[in-house]
Amino acid sequence: MSFFNAEKFQDAQKANLDLLQQISGKIFSSVEQMSQLQFKTLQATTEEQFNGFRKLLSVRDPQGFAELQTSLTQPNVQAERLSDYNRQVQALIVDTHSEIAKLASRQVEAGTQQVREFVEVISKNAPAGSEPVVAGFKSSLANAGAVFESAQKAVKQAADAAQSGFEAATSATAAAGKTAAGAKADSK
Repeated sequence: MSFFNAEKFQDAQKANLDLLQQISGKIFSSVEQMSQLQFKTLQATTEEQFNGFRKLLSVRDPQGFAELQTSLTQPNVQAERLSDYNRQVQALIVDTHSEIAKLASRQVEAGTQQVREFVEVISKNAPAGSEPVVAGFKSSLANAGAVFESAQKAVKQAADAAQSGFEAATSATAAAGKTAAGAKADSK
């Protein structure tokens, strides 16, 4: 009796290839979205710069120059733009990570099920007296599954903590920008 099933092995290889294609597709999609975001940001920044130059060229007196200088150095507007860009980048990264983790998790679950089926076939066909070895193997398999689940939870918690820290830092930056703008407006 052979424990090796060529058809199941081929199906597993096809599933692995499909997973690799799905992960590659998600990465390419994310790179495309990131490129679009960067292009839009560059385009908006360039347009703002040209508008600033136009305003500078239209200044006719020192009072107009002082007003232009004040309008161009508004920290809260710049901080808000940067904060918005960072939020979009972070959302893209989190979404990509989440999708890849889901794909990998499904593949690991399928692989684990195949290993369990293999162990069951072996245990049914094992010679008499090998029950302790088979039980130990099943126990090791269960422990490996528990370790994997624990690691997945730890990674998810770390990602959630990083996301919370990023959101807190973004909020603090935006608040600092607003405070600076308020202090600047009060000093006038």
